[in-house]
Amino acid sequence: MATNTKNAKPVEVLNSVEKTPVNTVRYFNKNIKISPRKLRLLARNIKKLQPQAALIQLKFTNSKSARVLLKAVETVISTAKNNYNLAPETLKFFSIRVDEGLKIKRMDKSHGSRFSRGLIQKRHSRLEIIVKGGAN
Repeated sequence: MATNTKNAKPVEVLNSVEKTPVNTVRYFNKNIKISPRKLRLLARNIKKLQPQAALIQLKFTNSKSARVLLKAVETVISTAKNNYNLAPETLKFFSIRVDEGLKIKRMDKSHGSRFSRGLIQKRHSRLEIIVKGGAN
């Protein structure tokens, strides 16, 4: 999986209480070759943390979903820092969304013959991470 900084885009949201702009950065990748269920299990846990703390936890988690989320979180932090002058220590996760992407299906009679028709599904995920934070 190659992550580009082209995937991260700025979004400007007005805070309803103070009417001041909150700087947010969005990362979106719509074709990750891992099932959404496996990615959601880890995404739910790191959503509560700050991005810097999430990086530390993901580095010591041994799973493919951890490696995918590690690259995505690193990308969104570096994009926020380098392109939008946001301080990495002020960043917080606004949302982490994992949706179902495309499915590649094929038939194989050795995987069931009557009811499931031997259908093998290769699931893909869509990942969207939005972080918000303050300027340097």
